[in-house]
Amino acid sequence: MESSLPEEERRKVVIHIGQEVADIPQVLPLVQQMHKESLFSDLPFDQPQFERICGFIRDNPGFNGGLYAEYDGAPVAFAYYVFRPFMGSRKSWVTVMHTLYLRADVRATPLGGYIWQRILMAVRAWSAPRGSRGIMFNVTSGIAIEETDTVLRTGGATHLGGNITRL
Repeated sequence: MESSLPEEERRKVVIHIGQEVADIPQVLPLVQQMHKESLFSDLPFDQPQFERICGFIRDNPGFNGGLYAEYDGAPVAFAYYVFRPFMGSRKSWVTVMHTLYLRADVRATPLGGYIWQRILMAVRAWSAPRGSRGIMFNVTSGIAIEETDTVLRTGGATHLGGNITRL
């Protein structure tokens, strides 16, 4: 993987994947920060809902995946994704990226780019043995929409439409 991030900095990045992501205290501060930045920040943070999602990852890892990234021992990113049939055909299964969040202070940096690449590699590795036809991204939080679009298109993603909200 190409990166402008120095090797010594790359070694400080650790990706935790699978059931250990249900380790709520590690991921909770990131989820709370994401909520504060999101389009839905006017609503109260719902920790029981977050804990339910962690339960999905822990209790049904064949269809629900999660990961979080640490840099120098501190959580900086997380993702939650599901393996589901595409609407219209039970034979066409895809991985749906429900949520992918990078902390604001690393988002537009070489470190953020490296972590983004590592997350995508991890999700692809999780998806491949399941026979996923690809990864669909739901960009629904209202956070860094233009930047997310640019990164996805630069990485070869095909724009399929999108989620549009009127509040």
